Amino acid sequence: MAPADSPHSPPTAPPSMQAASDLDDRPFVEARAELERRAERGDARAAARLGRAFAQCNGYVPVDDAQLESWVVEATARGVVFNEGDHPLGPDALLARLKANQAQRARDCANAGGIDEKDPWPLAFRWTERAAALGDADAQALYGSLAFATYSARSAIVDAEELRERKRIARDYLERSLARGDALALQQMYLHHAHGTLYPEDAEAAYRYLYAYSLTPRSVELAPDALARLLDEAAAPLDDAARERARSAARALAACCMSPGAP
Repeated sequence: MAPADSPHSPPTAPPSMQAASDLDDRPFVEARAELERRAERGDARAAARLGRAFAQCNGYVPVDDAQLESWVVEATARGVVFNEGDHPLGPDALLARLKANQAQRARDCANAGGIDEKDPWPLAFRWTERAAALGDADAQALYGSLAFATYSARSAIVDAEELRERKRIARDYLERSLARGDALALQQMYLHHAHGTLYPEDAEAAYRYLYAYSLTPRSVELAPDALARLLDEAAAPLDDAARERARSAARALAACCMSPGAP
């Protein structure tokens, strides 16, 4: 699907008369049918909420600290070792990581419990693609993180041309979202430069985009411990000069994206 304002875009339905914002405080499972109806009628916000819920919150169940501590104690007693890259995580580090991950999921999925799809990725991509085509800046930023989620290694070979086109669209959407001042695009730029998905791997560029994101109001959407850990990990491969270059450039980058919400 071509981006919404490209010369080859299909026509889109007009926005629904009622914005999805009146559903923001309703549990997702209660609002899902209405969100789907509005998204089909052209409500970008409804489509974006659907996409993020399926991508981030499928199977989400709140877990308290006591349960996490119990899991770590049990795993340690059984001799189970968890690695981060090539390095084993000790019990304290593992518990801290689990708590940070759970805190982040609690933020992302506060109103989206109860989703239980066998395969959420086609739904996540369908609605994110719909929202992006309708002009939602967050969905445009996130499109690239879901564009390849429905492909296996085998189908990636068979569908190589389609994948190349999706990659082109993903880069176009992401760059457009950033140009519109969406801070989420900075976070996604970090991921794609860190992992080499849409752009060649570049540790300095990855740190630059993540540091810029950390300066924006929307960085509060990441749990503080999680953001601090990501910054430390992104900075680790760089020498002092590269870190300073990245931070200096990041300050200019962040200036584009100082709105507390999506544009």
